[in-house]
Amino acid sequence: MKKRLGVSFTHTKFQHYWNWFTTEDLSVDIELIELSFEKDNVKDIHTCDGFILTGGIDIDADLYGGETDYEYKPDTFQKERDLFESSIYHYAQLHCLPVLGICRGLQLVNVLEGGKLLQDLDRYNDIHRISTTQDKYHDIFVEENSLLSDITKSNTGTVNSAHHQAIDKNELGNNLKVNAWSGTADGTIEGIEFNDKTGKAFMLCVQWHPERMPDKEESPFSKNIKESFLNEIRITQMKKIHVINPATEELIAEINEDSLQSVADKFELLKQGQMSWAALPLQKRIACIEKFYALLDTYKDVLANTLTAEMGKPLQQSYNELNGARNRIKYFIDQSAKWLAEEWVTSEGGTKEKITYEPLGVIANISAWNYPYLVGVNVYIPALIAGNAVLYKPSEYTTLTGMHIQDLLYKAGVPVNCFQLVSGAGAVGEMVLNLHLNGFFFTGSYRTGKYVAERVATHLVPCQLELGGKDPLYVADDVEDIESVAAAALEGVVYNNGQSCCAVERIYVHEKIFDRFVKSFVAQAKKMLIGDPTAPGTEIGPVSRKEQLRFLLSQVADAKEKGAIVLTGGNVLNGKGFFMEPTVLVNVDHSMKIMKEESFGPVTGIQKVSSDDEAIQLMQDTEYGLTAAVYSSSFERAEKIMNKMNTGTVYWNCCDRVSATLPWSGRKHSGLGATLSYQGIRAFVQPKGWHLRG
Repeated sequence: MKKRLGVSFTHTKFQHYWNWFTTEDLSVDIELIELSFEKDNVKDIHTCDGFILTGGIDIDADLYGGETDYEYKPDTFQKERDLFESSIYHYAQLHCLPVLGICRGLQLVNVLEGGKLLQDLDRYNDIHRISTTQDKYHDIFVEENSLLSDITKSNTGTVNSAHHQAIDKNELGNNLKVNAWSGTADGTIEGIEFNDKTGKAFMLCVQWHPERMPDKEESPFSKNIKESFLNEIRITQMKKIHVINPATEELIAEINEDSLQSVADKFELLKQGQMSWAALPLQKRIACIEKFYALLDTYKDVLANTLTAEMGKPLQQSYNELNGARNRIKYFIDQSAKWLAEEWVTSEGGTKEKITYEPLGVIANISAWNYPYLVGVNVYIPALIAGNAVLYKPSEYTTLTGMHIQDLLYKAGVPVNCFQLVSGAGAVGEMVLNLHLNGFFFTGSYRTGKYVAERVATHLVPCQLELGGKDPLYVADDVEDIESVAAAALEGVVYNNGQSCCAVERIYVHEKIFDRFVKSFVAQAKKMLIGDPTAPGTEIGPVSRKEQLRFLLSQVADAKEKGAIVLTGGNVLNGKGFFMEPTVLVNVDHSMKIMKEESFGPVTGIQKVSSDDEAIQLMQDTEYGLTAAVYSSSFERAEKIMNKMNTGTVYWNCCDRVSATLPWSGRKHSGLGATLSYQGIRAFVQPKGWHLRG
């Protein structure tokens, strides 16, 4: 596996940086990756083992509190570049990856570490500023006992120069030290590195341009720096996640997995940032979320295509998920101020009483792959609005989508120290559970959710679980339009490739209409278009994981062995991809796994019942309690059945839907706590009672 060196894009002589690394330098083990703020290829940052921050136009003065108007300012700044390269630098530091900053890159590192810049070197500009197409040249002095002196084995040298700004020597960034000075009268800072290098990776920044020095293959101020930097990249030890397209089985990306140290560092960063975030007025936090809401629409094409590529849902359903997520976000934007406001309980008399709502602190959002936007916004949006910081772990199967979410939150103004993503599988999740967080919010399977609850019980903090279901649907004999009911039930089974916690997983039909319902259901299932999820009209794509195919086939085999009949489907498609045919079984009963265990795929059993009472008994026969649906022309009849369902949600003449205005909660093995509605806002705060006399 090759190491990847990310080079930030600049319009100013970018090819020089690229050509600095010869075929011999890179050998067979390093490849160059262009990291472009214009392409906004954030995911590629997470694949790299080291970074170069290149030169170019001035950094936006707002980033360090500089003057907004000065003599040689550019016509326009590149705020997108500043944000993009800030993400590169922060990522490198949190993952202990080597960084080489050149010219503007040196200035950016100083700013990001809290320093400031001299916006113009005044009369010394002619010493440093490029003239026509030629760099300027001057002597530098190297500090002894510095990383730069160790690399160059030199105390002095001659370097090139092409800049009019520099580090303000009175405003050096935190934990930085100067390793080189200009030999000219202005004494410009020519190089920086970390002062205390404990726990830090290689970080060297220079004000000159080693990539285009005329003697770059001989000068230690180019040749030695390049060799040392490449050696540091070669010794990085990043474990990789392989993101696979379930429709083609092709490798989409190899993403760096978090380590024990990077998870701990991200937690510490969030602890530092949470209190200042909570201290912001509520409306300012909401304003950031409003920007995120808008950005989801701006970038919807990229987001939808990424989601379909790594998760497999039909492309239109990816767009639907984004729209649904935006609807939920709009609810939180509109309702949070009301439900987070202080409440006066007693406003008269000698003792007044009120309730205020304070954030929990730093919370974990361990999210799911089947609806990464919908289940994610249920947690991180109200959590951030309420003033919490969020440690976000997307599923390893939708890591790229998680990266998009983080990037857009940053673009919207959420600080880096208030939202951090950790990448990885179960081992990384285990690291998160070991942290002393102020709340744990998990979405996933019952087995993992139970484990999470047991692991964090001793923390004595909120633990909320949104788990799976074995959701039943009952069709009474008084339904008027069997065709449309069968269509609705089928969509409830197969939507999102059957991978929804609230998908219809078992169907009970009154014996008087059983044959007609099954005939219609099967006929419509046979017409469904299964295949390439990016193709127009595709209704069913692949399941997300190869092992899920084996599980679904085992459920079908178990049912057939016990007497079930497969009316359609029951097989995987030949060729590439993890495709399962829409599968319908009859002659089923509760001795079969397909009627008792969660399936999470486009399969279902349809069982005949003789009465509402029998339907109720079978619907209740489950360890889960997420949703239950009843189709009947009579609300009174349906209401009696729904009242007997021990589930968090019930449906009359609909199924497989979620509303932002209603609590989303599970009972028994389907989870603990509630998201959405005002209860999903209050889930991320803790009440404080005030007794006031005076």
